[in-house]
Amino acid sequence: MSDIHATRHPKKGALSLVFPVLFAAMLCLCPVLPAQASESSGQEVSASAQGGVDEDEAVLAQVQKALDAQDYRTAVDLLTPLANKKNGEAAYVLGRLIQTGQGIRKSRTRAAQYFKISAEQGDARGQNAYGEVLAMGAGVRRNFLEASRWFAKSAEQGHATAQYNLGYLYAQGRGVKKDEAKAIDWYSRAANQGLAEAQYSLGWIYMNSKDEFQDDTKAVHWLEKAAEQDLAKAQNNLGFMYAQGRGYALDYSKALMWYQKAADQGYAPAQYNIGFMYEQGLGVAQDYARAVDWYRKAAENNDAAAQYSLGLMYEQGTGVPFNITEAQRWYTLAADNGDPDAKKALRDLKRSRGKK
Repeated sequence: MSDIHATRHPKKGALSLVFPVLFAAMLCLCPVLPAQASESSGQEVSASAQGGVDEDEAVLAQVQKALDAQDYRTAVDLLTPLANKKNGEAAYVLGRLIQTGQGIRKSRTRAAQYFKISAEQGDARGQNAYGEVLAMGAGVRRNFLEASRWFAKSAEQGHATAQYNLGYLYAQGRGVKKDEAKAIDWYSRAANQGLAEAQYSLGWIYMNSKDEFQDDTKAVHWLEKAAEQDLAKAQNNLGFMYAQGRGYALDYSKALMWYQKAADQGYAPAQYNIGFMYEQGLGVAQDYARAVDWYRKAAENNDAAAQYSLGLMYEQGTGVPFNITEAQRWYTLAADNGDPDAKKALRDLKRSRGKK
């Protein structure tokens, strides 16, 4: 049985489009700084303008108390007039509440409108949020070019998630010309602020680049940082690097350790990888029954490779009783998920049945 999967391999996690909605950040309002005197004009802030700023600060302090108490209705009532007079912070927070339907009716369109107000007032979180809805087409027409503009404005203010998002656009060539050097630059800025998604994505580029940026040592450095923050796909890929002897000396026990951490979070590729290790006897005693158990976990999480492998185990009667009906069922699920081996297996089954 160990040679049946000779062409199949452990699975890496994919680099996916992820625009994190950091709702927790909304719950802690940034201080509203008083307007600064213009050095070029020498003008000072008027007493009436300063009074307006103080009033806004007082309202935002009340909003924070309401948010802390999870009294979202009161927060919305306080925020709405402030946002409508174009207070960038209030508009951002109100947009998040509308986006999540807390204290007010959920509406992607209205949320996007308030994010735009916030973005136009120079609020870094509002700029990132407006970039997110533009990139996702959530409440506005999808526009990656426009999203990249707002991500850049926010990223230049040091907003870690915007730096990550802008890096992703450069990595994928969405709205901007694909540029791995710029992707690495923006990912690095966010990664150095501790953002796990950016650390993972930076590791992914170093791991998979076909260009001069391929660097297994840098890859495992950043994957490890993300994995230590409990990011499942980073844990899985770190396990993959140990299992391949890339960036580290080959170490199946450490590979299994990291796969297990990701699998315990329900991450299907890691569950598949543990099954693969038991089937092949990599760093563990070969155990087909345990391989089946892990393949089944991943297959039930809709992992195509695991569905195919489980079908194969049923077809071969390895680790489970021979059952061609079950084999066909899992092959079909895998084929529907695009697995080419499963499609071939179904054709082979059909031909073999036609000969009987």
